[in-house]
Amino acid sequence: MAVWAAMHVEGWALAGFAALAVLWGAGVAVDLVEHRLPDVTTLAAFLLFLILQLPWLVTSGEWNRRLVQALLGALLTAAILFALAYINPNGFGLGDVKLGLSTGAALGWFGLGTVLIGLAAAFILMAVISGLLLATKRIKRDAEIAFGPFMVLGVLVAPGAASLLGW
Repeated sequence: MAVWAAMHVEGWALAGFAALAVLWGAGVAVDLVEHRLPDVTTLAAFLLFLILQLPWLVTSGEWNRRLVQALLGALLTAAILFALAYINPNGFGLGDVKLGLSTGAALGWFGLGTVLIGLAAAFILMAVISGLLLATKRIKRDAEIAFGPFMVLGVLVAPGAASLLGW
């Protein structure tokens, strides 16, 4: 994650993405083992990301555009995941919704199209990897699969994919 951020983010903005790398790493580790995303990682990631972006926002002159995009990305991602958690509480939890705040904000930093690509990538990666695990009989059809790791992978894939698509 740190290498990715250094390639895609400039100046002071890198601090916020570095904080995300640490908190997402801890959250994903818990999610893989316990199938839950702790508030201390999900909510802290969102708040710390925004706070650490402030110096860059103030000095870059992109205050309005980047901040608005990040907040809209956070709200859009959290709203979609909340709707899914409401429809299927056994499939998605509120931890996914709260992680969606920081993943959406990080993706929104690059543009709202990147938010949609990141979400789509998360679902596609989860489907492909789950399918492979089913095909190789490493999991059963009723296995619980943590979604948090796929959300973070979606963030890593989305900016490059958006760039390739010209978004």
